[in-house]
Amino acid sequence: MATLSEFVPDPFINTLLPRAQGVGRRCSFSAAQLWRTHLLALLTHAHTFNAVVELLPEQRAWRRFAHLTHRRGTPDARMLHEFRRRAGVWALRAINVELVRPLLRSLRPQSLSVGVIDATDLPASTSDKKKRGHWSAQRASLGARTCRAGLSKFFVGYKKHTLRLWLNAHQQRVLLVPVSTWVAPAHLPEGYLLEASLRECQRRLRWGPDVVVGDLAYIRQEIKRVIRTKYDVAVLTKMKPDMNLIDAFDRWDQMSCLHGEPLRWLGYEPVDQAHWFGPEPGAGLCPHCWDASHCPREFAYSAELHETLLGLLPLNTGAAKRLLEQVRSWIEPTQSYDKNRLGLKRAFLNSLRLAWTLSLLADAAVLLRAQAILTKPDSHPDLLRGLLPKQLPLPLRV
Repeated sequence: MATLSEFVPDPFINTLLPRAQGVGRRCSFSAAQLWRTHLLALLTHAHTFNAVVELLPEQRAWRRFAHLTHRRGTPDARMLHEFRRRAGVWALRAINVELVRPLLRSLRPQSLSVGVIDATDLPASTSDKKKRGHWSAQRASLGARTCRAGLSKFFVGYKKHTLRLWLNAHQQRVLLVPVSTWVAPAHLPEGYLLEASLRECQRRLRWGPDVVVGDLAYIRQEIKRVIRTKYDVAVLTKMKPDMNLIDAFDRWDQMSCLHGEPLRWLGYEPVDQAHWFGPEPGAGLCPHCWDASHCPREFAYSAELHETLLGLLPLNTGAAKRLLEQVRSWIEPTQSYDKNRLGLKRAFLNSLRLAWTLSLLADAAVLLRAQAILTKPDSHPDLLRGLLPKQLPLPLRV
């Protein structure tokens, strides 16, 4: 916690949420102190705000992180509740945006910036989960999740939809950081919030990823078309088994001409919104083809023919294959870190508002950790460094 403490933007938080002036009850603590106290619920083993309030007088290291000078002068549950009600979602998101800015400055401009979109389930803490339609947890709904051993397919609660950025400046290990988060009832599909995440990145950060890697094809073709034309962002997803291929594709990752010669991607023409493909260098069939004298050797296909296969970055390119096969799998351990290490799995969630608060605080903890890793790399030797996943070299901008 001492390492993370120096990266907390205390002046920004205090400016964002200044102390109330005038008549009425006044708080003895600043907004930065109360925000740090809330963060202790995720950085420590307490995992609830009431437990933090109870244990804070006994833990000197916790008080030092929260900038509390005396064990008798600590916030109580009422103060924390009033801070959450005053801050709301907008202030917590603004603090996270401030934490993201230094991480964006560390990106390598010559490489692609890659975002990964995924959702994680947050079961509600309610005893009436067998009811239909109405539960004691506010705004909770019935949602589906990936089938796993020991877990049912359906659950009652909420979903945390997060767009994460792959930090290409860190070469020692894989590092994904959240740049935009939405918390919604569990029945809301993931694909509906991708455009909203990109819009928030453009509005708040004046930045957007070059490529977004998604899970299968849950993002509709219409949404991919809007993102491609409006935000100039490539959305990569694998094909569903029931999707049809266009004539030029033999498989989802292989393309050939009418006579069977494999084709490679030559580039994208933004004006015509079309992709150009041509034979590989040293093509074996072209010199012996009966139609060689009339063949243009370059073929154009509109991106609108198939947003999944073509889009802004076709699936038969080497960059798309690497992102789908190797990068997409990194989202699972990242989601597990949020739920298990930060305690979201054991949090008491009885309202959508509380789910928002804990999710944004969890993102703040991940952002602070990323700043510490980039600024102060480990000085001591790591005995398990050889077993950690290595960072893959990103392809250059195309």
